[in-house]
Amino acid sequence: MRASSVKTLASMVVAVDSGLGKASLAQGTSVAQEFLELSRLLESNVRLSRNLSDPARTAADKQALARQIMGRSLSPLALSGVEALAAGRWSSEADLAKAARMLATHVLLKTALDNGQLEQTEREIFSLGQVITKNRDLRNFLTDSRTAAVEERVAFFNRLVASQVSDLSLRLVDAVIEKATPGHLSADIRALLDSAAQLRSQGTATVYSAVPLSPAQTQRLTQILAAQAGREVLVNVVVDPTLVGGLRIQRGDVMMDGTVSTRADEIRRKLAS
Repeated sequence: MRASSVKTLASMVVAVDSGLGKASLAQGTSVAQEFLELSRLLESNVRLSRNLSDPARTAADKQALARQIMGRSLSPLALSGVEALAAGRWSSEADLAKAARMLATHVLLKTALDNGQLEQTEREIFSLGQVITKNRDLRNFLTDSRTAAVEERVAFFNRLVASQVSDLSLRLVDAVIEKATPGHLSADIRALLDSAAQLRSQGTATVYSAVPLSPAQTQRLTQILAAQAGREVLVNVVVDPTLVGGLRIQRGDVMMDGTVSTRADEIRRKLAS
């Protein structure tokens, strides 16, 4: 998204957050679902997206159009977000559907935060990501539109893992799967974790180790990475027996490999001391 679309998305977030307050899990999930449905509508109805993003139309005109088309099907809270969408300026009409989906994700993460479940949600999203990352056949199936309709692929994944995680975590990952493309699903789930961390001003890091780390080592590692990042960091540890000593640390798009990186070697030495 370019600047004008990002600015409008921010206005949508403010409008919805103001009305949402500290929502219950049920209310937050319901509002997020409305924005997911809105995203699908905007993707399938190019004419509507074009009219709502038309810079030649006034904000009041576009808001009236939004209320006319969606006023009866949306809750007042969701409608406030749509009115902000209609009033804003957009870099591309395709950004409307993306923004509605991003707002749905934000609402779910904020709901988890407000109900004291964000850390659990992050851990569950990470676990689901590991299931996908470690199973190439599953990953290929979930992103291949030729194998089955997206609804069938998501339903299969839900049957596979639903008993292991909360409904909220599953909804978040389902939304990622729905739009994922081949080769990008694992990265998209990491981006979802980054969004969760940013909501509480944290960073995230995935640490791959040949052997399990002790609680003391994990705590020390967290402190080291936080000092480097200049903010709190949520550390997820993955045991990978194929590694030959050392640590492999992924933070965002940056990978530090202890076999080639002085920085990663330095972290390993600090852990050992």
